[in-house]
Amino acid sequence: MYKITCDYCFEDIHFDDHENRPEVCTHCNSPLDHLEIRDSDDVPDLEKEAQKARRLDGLILTYEKTNEWIDIPHAEIIVLGRQSVGSEVLGKIPQISREHCKIEYFDGNYLLTDLNSLNGTFLGQNKRDCSKHTQVKIKDNDVIYLGKEPFLVQLKYKVVSGAEELKTTEASEEIKIRKFKCRACGKIHTLNLLICDACGSYGQVESLDD
Repeated sequence: MYKITCDYCFEDIHFDDHENRPEVCTHCNSPLDHLEIRDSDDVPDLEKEAQKARRLDGLILTYEKTNEWIDIPHAEIIVLGRQSVGSEVLGKIPQISREHCKIEYFDGNYLLTDLNSLNGTFLGQNKRDCSKHTQVKIKDNDVIYLGKEPFLVQLKYKVVSGAEELKTTEASEEIKIRKFKCRACGKIHTLNLLICDACGSYGQVESLDD
């Protein structure tokens, strides 16, 4: 049995013969032809081992046209936009929507999804469309394009001990997922959106927990 570790999403792809070597990652569709084949047994995954000793603690986005930067603290869900997180920089760029995209923390990674923005959200050199490919994994030094506006991503990490990691995991399991409903079309959301992404109504999304 053999495996290739994708250098984009760090997932292992296993196969039983060199002739059956996969051309693309089954998790993220990234090309694999340039990667080394390894025996699947007794080969440590150095990337995942390193991640056990640290966890993500936020992001820094640098607007490449002006070198202005946005320091974003860690959160389970981060909404970027002219009237959301990063508004001190994004608010000056009319091509960016009020609530342009969201970054979610899941299973030790930040995942990017477009929020039905007018000009779209794209990730990486290949400008992967984050409206067609939701929850795309963000890597350090990736470039996020909000429309045509480029933002360099730097991931922040916090070193944690085993006890701290356990405490963090227990606390995250206790987080209550809030729900919101659009009064216009009735769609249920997990975010308190200013504009409903289903019907486009403004200011009609309200909390169901109040």
